[in-house]
Amino acid sequence: MIRTEKQGLGALIKITLPYFALTAAYAAFVFLLEENIGDHIFKVSAQIGSVFGIAVAFFLGFRMNSAYDRWWEARKIFGNLVNNSRSFTAKIYTYFQSPSNIVPDEDINRTVIAKELIDLTCCYISQLKNEIHEVPHPPYDQKTQSLFKKYAVEQTHKVSNEVLISLSTKIEMVFADKANIEKRDLMEHINQFYNIQGKAERINNTPFLKIYSAFTRVTVLFYVLMIPFIIGDIDIGGEDSHLELLAIPLLSIVSTLFLTINKLANLYGDPLEENTTSVPIDQICQTIIENCQEVKVKLS
Repeated sequence: MIRTEKQGLGALIKITLPYFALTAAYAAFVFLLEENIGDHIFKVSAQIGSVFGIAVAFFLGFRMNSAYDRWWEARKIFGNLVNNSRSFTAKIYTYFQSPSNIVPDEDINRTVIAKELIDLTCCYISQLKNEIHEVPHPPYDQKTQSLFKKYAVEQTHKVSNEVLISLSTKIEMVFADKANIEKRDLMEHINQFYNIQGKAERINNTPFLKIYSAFTRVTVLFYVLMIPFIIGDIDIGGEDSHLELLAIPLLSIVSTLFLTINKLANLYGDPLEENTTSVPIDQICQTIIENCQEVKVKLS
């Protein structure tokens, strides 16, 4: 995850350098053609370039804003996952401390069940992350396999849903009738897990305006190809001064700006993919699991 401006600058340079090199080569090619065939022979009206450039800027501005809104929505979803998970495990720890909340049964060990529920919560967090990364059935370790077997988690189905069902079933089973408030509170957190999961899957499974993306890409590419013909060379100090070569880096910078904005919009439009600008769901989920395990330690 990019956390500092220096890291952001480094990532930006990696994105822009290929664009700058390609557009510089293209601008040099057009420049040489113009110099050899005839000065200003390719130059198109600047008004056409100005109008077209404004239209492209509007396209990119709308796309960038929409992409950032999508990225921010994804970040809020995983922020809710953090809050809900921490609150859920803290309440498991608190509610299981009181024997009056649990059904009186010699076979029920409050501490063991609380630990297992927290472990199941960690399994859910890890599974949700894997499903977003399109790995619905990753290899599970022996501890997880034993926990799934004990709580009848069907691994051939959607595992994240199965884990939530197991959590709900166990909470319903062990809480006494007079602890309806506590039980209802925990079940509300289960519902929040379902809501968070549904929102994450909606973003992950819904392509971001692919037709509009293709249209914008073609429009930007066409405009970038036209920029050298629109601007032409720069006559500074006369034809023999060679200062007109400054047109090549100038054209490259302008072209790179448009191409980079379009690239960033594409990256922000897929916030749950594993790229430079994506929401760091691996780190977020790992932090949640660590926080849950800290609560579990307190039950020892």
